[in-house]
Amino acid sequence: MAMTKTEMVYFQLLEKIKKGDVRPGSRLVIAQIAREFNVSEIPVREVIQRLAQEGFLTLTPHAAPTVKSLSPDEVRQIFEIRSSLEPLAARLAVDHISNAHIKKLELIVDESKGVCEEEDYKGYLQMNTYFHKSLYQYCNNEMLIKMINEITDLSSRYPNYYQNKETMQLSIKEHEDILNALKKRDADLIEQITRKHLLKVIPRLTRIVEEMSV
Repeated sequence: MAMTKTEMVYFQLLEKIKKGDVRPGSRLVIAQIAREFNVSEIPVREVIQRLAQEGFLTLTPHAAPTVKSLSPDEVRQIFEIRSSLEPLAARLAVDHISNAHIKKLELIVDESKGVCEEEDYKGYLQMNTYFHKSLYQYCNNEMLIKMINEITDLSSRYPNYYQNKETMQLSIKEHEDILNALKKRDADLIEQITRKHLLKVIPRLTRIVEEMSV
C-alpha cells in the first residue's frame, strides 16, 4: 500500500531530525517544508502536531515550531541502554573478527589521531562513530546491530561530547585499549573496556546538555 502524503512527510522529516540534518533548536518553516516535499501545508501541519506529541518538536503560540533537544535524563537513559548493547556486540565480535579487520580498525584510530591534532571536533565525532560501527559489524548478530543503530541515531539530538583535545585523546587511548583486547581475543576485557568507555560519558554530557538549556 502506498504511503499518504502525510506519512511520507512524517517519515522523511523524522529521519532528518534523528540524523541531525535538522539540528536541535532549528525553527521549522511550514511553507518551506511544503515546498521541499512538494505537498500542501495541510499534511505538514498534521506532521508538525504529531512530532510535537511524540516529543521531537516544541510548539509555542505565534512562533515557528522548533526541534527539541534531548533532556539530560534522556541522554542518561540512552547511554545506559548503549552501555548494555554495545559491550555485548564488542564481546561477540571477538570470535568473528579477523586480523585483517583488526588492522582496518587500527587505521581508523591512526586517522582519528590526525583529526584530533587538527582539533576537528565534529570530524572526531564521526571517526568515533565509524570506529564503533566498524567493530560491531563483526558481532554476527543482525538484530543487535539494528538495535544499536536505532539508539545511536538519537545521538544527533544532543551536543558533541568532544569539545576539547584532551577528551579526544582520552577516547583514542580507550580505542587503543579496545584494539589490544581484540588482539588478545579477550572477550571479558573488551566488554569491560567498552562499557566503561560509554558510562563515563554520562556525567559530562548531561552537564553539557544542562548548561545549554539554561
